[in-house]
This record gives sequence, C-alpha cells and structure tokens, in this order.
Amino acid sequence: DGGGAPGRRGGGGPMFWRRGRPPWKEARRGLVWLFAAGAAGTLQGCQLDVPTHSVGNWRAQPSYFAAFAASPPSASTPMRLNSCEDAGVAEALRCSGHGRCAGWFDDAPGSSLPELSFCECDQDWAGPECAVQRRSQQTAFLLAIFAGPLGADQFYLGWWLLGALKLCTLGGLGLWWIFDVVRTGSSPVAVAGSFRVANDVPHWAFVLTVISFSIVLGFAVSVWSINHQRLKKARELLLLKAEGQVGFKSYATMPSVSGGEATGF
Repeated sequence: DGGGAPGRRGGGGPMFWRRGRPPWKEARRGLVWLFAAGAAGTLQGCQLDVPTHSVGNWRAQPSYFAAFAASPPSASTPMRLNSCEDAGVAEALRCSGHGRCAGWFDDAPGSSLPELSFCECDQDWAGPECAVQRRSQQTAFLLAIFAGPLGADQFYLGWWLLGALKLCTLGGLGLWWIFDVVRTGSSPVAVAGSFRVANDVPHWAFVLTVISFSIVLGFAVSVWSINHQRLKKARELLLLKAEGQVGFKSYATMPSVSGGEATGF
C-alpha cells in the first residue's frame, strides 16, 4: 500500500515528517547553528581587516626621557636622565634643587667601579629629577573633614567622577565621608595621573584629629537625637490632650437613662 498519512513510514509526506520531526524543531535547530556561527565570527582573530601601524606602539607613547630628563644649566650641555652622573653640575643644582644624590648600592670593598647614585627627593617633590611637586596630604585631609560630603577631597585629588558621585550621594549618606576621612589622613593617597600626595600629616596629628572629629560628630548626633525625641514626645502630648478634651466633651453630652442630658460629674 503506497498511500498513507503524511509523516508515517512509506507515506507521501515530506522527509522531516517521515522522520518524525515537526518543522518547528528543524527551524529551531537552524537558528541555533546560525547563532553559533555568528558568535564564532566575533571571536578574536576572525576579522579580515587586520589593523596595521607604521610606528611601533612603544614609540607612539610620550618619551620618558623628554619628560623626566635633567635640564642642564647651559644649552650646550647634553641632557642627561640622571643629573647625579654629571660631575659638572653643582651639588645645589642637582635633582632640580629639590633633593640630593643617594647611592644605589653600598660601596663594595676594593671595587673600582664608579658609584651609582640617583636622586632622593624631598618630601614635597617627586620624579626621577624631583621636578614634580606633590599635592598636600594635609589639604586633602582637611577637605575630607570639612567638605567631604561635597566631594571636595576627590576633586582636589583629580578624581572627578568619584567626586561627582560623592556629591550626588552627599558622601554616601555619611559612610563614604567617614571612610575618606580615615583613608586620606592615615597614609598618602593616590592622585589621578600623578604621584601620591606628600606625607605631611604626622601620625599623632591624624590620631588626635580623628578622635576629636569622632567626639564632635557623636555629640552632634546625640543632640539631634535628643531634640528629635523631645519633638516626638511633644507631639504625642498634644495628641493626648486633644483626644482627652474630645472624650470629656462627648462624655459630658451623653444622654441619661431618663431621657435628659448628663451634665458631668
């Protein structure tokens, strides 16, 4: 018998009906394969347009030598990366006048090699030649205490996005403010695009300031809490008085059993 219902063995229906697979399953399988092929084409290395460059990426970066080289006193003297190596530069002019030359290694006994030394910068300066002035940790600490909810300390350090977020949240509802007070005063913090701040906050000053700040903050919170409770109690007393007067009047005008009105006690 050559006839039969579609989808049965020996019938005249399509192949997927003869195999027992409905058409929506075949379509779903095709979509899965199409999605897998598209995802594989987005992987790294599957692009036909390979980017090229004529100059090496390391050469395209700003020159470290041009940014941090030692400026000689005279224009005829070639620039050096380390002013401590130039014997013709006076001691006061080395390290941009903001540091001193310090030995890198201890002198080995009997060694004939020249001493290798580099700049050791003062507290407020940084860089290979001590030519970059650090920002003040003391300023950042004071801004964190008095203007922390406004994000002033983050703006001073160059973190503009964090400062705006701190300003919008009013110092993270106080938690971010307290955290930054401790963070900026306890150690030199990072500055956006530059060296860390100068370590000009003594540890004893930080501890004393944080303790005083905690006492003042706790006292302010206590005063606010006491005033809040007083106002709450005053409202409750006013409500009780109002409810008592209404209850007394309603009781005074209550009709008696004999049909008249009661006049109270």
